[in-house]
Amino acid sequence: MKKVLFLAYLIKLIFIFTLKYLSYVGDTSIESEENILRYFTLEDIKIGEEYSRKGFIISIISNAIDIGILLSLTFLGYAKKLENFIQLRTKNSFFLNSTLFILICYSINFILDLPFSYYFEFFLEHQFGFSNMNLSSWLILNLKNFILGLFGVLITGLGLIYILKIFEKSWIFMVPVVSILFGLILSVVFPVLITPLYYDYSEIENGSLKDKILVLCEKEKISITNVFIINESEYSNHTNAYFTGWGKDRKIFLYDTLIKNHTEEEIISILGHEIGHWKYNHQIKDILLSGIILFIGCVLTKKIFEISKIQNQMNLEFIYSPSSIPILILIFGLLNFINSPLENYMSRIDETEADIEALILTNDKTSFISTEIKMARDNKSRLNPHPIVEWFYYSHPKTLDRIKLAEDYRN
Repeated sequence: MKKVLFLAYLIKLIFIFTLKYLSYVGDTSIESEENILRYFTLEDIKIGEEYSRKGFIISIISNAIDIGILLSLTFLGYAKKLENFIQLRTKNSFFLNSTLFILICYSINFILDLPFSYYFEFFLEHQFGFSNMNLSSWLILNLKNFILGLFGVLITGLGLIYILKIFEKSWIFMVPVVSILFGLILSVVFPVLITPLYYDYSEIENGSLKDKILVLCEKEKISITNVFIINESEYSNHTNAYFTGWGKDRKIFLYDTLIKNHTEEEIISILGHEIGHWKYNHQIKDILLSGIILFIGCVLTKKIFEISKIQNQMNLEFIYSPSSIPILILIFGLLNFINSPLENYMSRIDETEADIEALILTNDKTSFISTEIKMARDNKSRLNPHPIVEWFYYSHPKTLDRIKLAEDYRN
């Protein structure tokens, strides 16, 4: 099993590098370029290519380091050595042993990843005119990310360990159930507790935009408690909008950059898309689907772990031991990679459904198309992605497909 897992990860690594190369190349067909030039310029294509290609080698190095650490912990026995090292200093306390193991692994990974984060999230974002942060504000942001990430990893990791320990025979059912419940709770709690830690936001002022938003919501009989403007421009020039909440306690969040860069009709078109997600319960469907996929993953993981333990090639003890976390991540990483095309395909279906709802609600194809063009230019989107990369990685339809949907709807 050790050889099988190593070979599987080697194949995964080769496949990732192949996809990165195809992503670098893109779709070079004449037909693709002709279709793009109906709405964009050659300069738009060039800028999108340049933005997506930056850091090509560095991203490969980053992936190789992440996978190398995981394989070292799993196959070279460093996970077990770390666990033994911690046990000697915690008097064999299972809780302290688990907590410190997670804390050390997360901290090492965060520190090693920090230079790559600086390059991609600060240097390149400044180079392409996206980031509005100085170095100190970026460091503060990453400190927040570290603290909240550590908190989240500890809750998730300790929760998983104790589920595996307490429900030794039924954990394959308990993990997906707890995951679904956690996802539902997080979808409500995140904008209430997490968003204020990062953003300043305030209620939208009375005016024509607010009136149009309320009219749009009334069409779908959505009761909105508040519409908020998020100060995204403090960090970047990226745009976004989303719904949150359940039942009668629903809120709309709009980035200030969205209001600055788009007309009111385009904003309404974007909100129509978000209403489509709400109408068809895409968030709940995604959480439930993830739970089902997680159950299948748990069944396979249990079998693989049992075989690996019997063969005794990777110093495995109990599945709930802290030193078992790396092999669980390794197995789930493989399964998630294999499943990615299906999940992304389902996501693209949801996004198309939401786009259609936006067109039906607003009956404004012109604003829909102008929004897609403007957002693609503002975000320097890759307009000619390689079809295989699009099939494997894209959770949203590419810009040209969304424009074509509106054109077909117009006809």
